[in-house]
Amino acid sequence: MKKVFLACIASFSMLSVVNAQSYKYTLDVNQIKNDILPVSLVTPPQTSKKVIFSLPKIIPGTYAISDYGNFVDNVQAFTAAGKALPVKRLDVNRWEISNAHHMAKLTYNVEDIFDTDKKHNVYPMAATNFEENNVVLHYPGIIGFFENQGKLPFEVTINKPTNYFAATSKTPVKTTANQDVFDFTNVDDIYDMPAMYGKMDTVTIKVGLTDVLVAVYSPNGDIKAAPIANKLSALIQGAKNYLGGKLPTDRYAFLYYIKGRGLKQSFPPGLSGALEHTTSSFYYLPEMPAAALENMIVNISSHEFFHIITPLTIASKEVKEFNYDEVVLSKHLWLYEGATEYTAHHVQRKAGIDTEQQFLNKLSQKVTGSLLQYNDTLPFTTLSKSAATTYADQYGNVYQKGALISACLDVYLLHLSEGNYGLRNLMHDLGVKYGANAYFNDDEIFDEIGKLSYPAIKDFLVKYVAGNTPIPYAEYFALAGVKFSTPSSKKLIIDENASAQAKFIREKWLGVDPVMPKN
Repeated sequence: MKKVFLACIASFSMLSVVNAQSYKYTLDVNQIKNDILPVSLVTPPQTSKKVIFSLPKIIPGTYAISDYGNFVDNVQAFTAAGKALPVKRLDVNRWEISNAHHMAKLTYNVEDIFDTDKKHNVYPMAATNFEENNVVLHYPGIIGFFENQGKLPFEVTINKPTNYFAATSKTPVKTTANQDVFDFTNVDDIYDMPAMYGKMDTVTIKVGLTDVLVAVYSPNGDIKAAPIANKLSALIQGAKNYLGGKLPTDRYAFLYYIKGRGLKQSFPPGLSGALEHTTSSFYYLPEMPAAALENMIVNISSHEFFHIITPLTIASKEVKEFNYDEVVLSKHLWLYEGATEYTAHHVQRKAGIDTEQQFLNKLSQKVTGSLLQYNDTLPFTTLSKSAATTYADQYGNVYQKGALISACLDVYLLHLSEGNYGLRNLMHDLGVKYGANAYFNDDEIFDEIGKLSYPAIKDFLVKYVAGNTPIPYAEYFALAGVKFSTPSSKKLIIDENASAQAKFIREKWLGVDPVMPKN
């Protein structure tokens, strides 16, 4: 105890020098013991006598209540002289600090979610891991902020073993063999930048002007980064062509955590998945034969990558000004998840990775899955608004019917424009209109889409997305010379007897894009 006290006095003597209008966090990976990460924060100056410190209840992209404060304990606040201040836990995610105008430092411990014994609803792709050889830093589970002070900048110093590699899309402002320092604009920025530290296999490839990092942690070393990077190279090159010849970022990171066979963790058996971020995506995947895993990775990585368009660029106020303390969701999961899922598969057809029939088979599976497993008359806007609560059991339909909504929209747009304007043109125009720093209003987006495209497209959205009318898939796919193999079948096939106009639209829809220069 005496040594700890003296160390605290020494550290407090420096606070008056470094304290400023920002959060200054230190995470010492070297000090992880029993799945516990100690966290230290030099706090921004406070003017109020009482402040609330909190961690998120919910984060973007998961549409589920996470309650990250459940894994934080021993929160202590101190003055610059080392005097303890009163701290009261208000609920699972919030702490009240008294005499906060004298506060200079905050410390607490964070428990690893991967191996916790606590019951929770955190998805593995949004969880933390503090193990030998692998440290997963999903910052919503580690970094807190003061109420109404999320817009302040953050500095995070990470002390690490010299043999640990840092995998993230974020460039450190300072780095040495045993320390990295990162600067973040605000709490949204830091929560959008996961990192994985430890011993892993990595490869960086160049696609156009973009550096793409592929980092793989495989406990048995069976899964390597290079074969995955080879698979992703064609996909990302196709994405570049699909987006008009340029990727929207100069750095991107694919972070893969491969769960070893037989390894017990805190998640339901068989659960895996991925979570998107603006310039990276994190994947929690089961160990399986390399060839099978690499093929699965292409589809799931394509989906996460195209979230760079929606909702990371095109989104409503509910997403752009996210409420981490309360569940306030947008009505438009058909756009954020559905359009992304559709684009993830459509780009593979347009790049020539999939054949026409392989692409149609994927859509066929979604028709079957949606109609058999979910409520086809539940308005999608209603589902979206309550996806984390009332309609959580219907959430999976965003990847089924949500993608089919976009497929029908794409065909209908091409039909109305005589092949000149499809869904990706609409997405481009929405991106130009709103961009990364603006948002649309939930209740106005159908009107805006109608103005950018056709009134009939707004009518489609009102009837089939906001309304309870099932989509007549056969009617819309017929516009592109595609039909169900039999009236009762849900297998989509090419209609060789389609009209010349429908065949023309099909070529615009399913024809392979011309290859653009690689630079």
